[in-house]
Amino acid sequence: MDVTLLEETLASQLQLFEKLRTLLDQETGELARMNLEAVAEMNRHKEELSGCIGEHNDSLRRIIAAIALELGLAPGVTLGAVAVAIGKKGGELLRLRHKLVTAAQLVRETATVNCAISERFAKTAGMTLVFLGSLINRPSVYGASGGYLQKASVSVMINREA
Repeated sequence: MDVTLLEETLASQLQLFEKLRTLLDQETGELARMNLEAVAEMNRHKEELSGCIGEHNDSLRRIIAAIALELGLAPGVTLGAVAVAIGKKGGELLRLRHKLVTAAQLVRETATVNCAISERFAKTAGMTLVFLGSLINRPSVYGASGGYLQKASVSVMINREA
């Protein structure tokens, strides 16, 4: 039973979540400053970190399943159940699990805020473009093909007999 490997993997996962949260906090600032180049770069970093977190999740599942099998537990058992079954050494696992859950929650909350900011920015930009488009493309000035419309002069015939 390799509890040390599980603890090390959990600690690595915790570090990845903390890096992701820090990156999301930085992204919030860049979104507020409307620095789209920095946001694009941060998106690339977030994708890399998300990939690493996914790989660690797979490793964690395999390690937990192996320890559960050694302990005679069901294959789909949770980390908490494994920690309880281990006993005294499981206290450190429960502490790490709690930190991971807290870090994941902070990441989720910050990502939700950033998503809302991004959506509002996109909506505002869209509304601005529609407004500017309506000013530029007035039907009384420009035709359907975008060419300038010549106003026809109005001529009035006067009937001398009337």
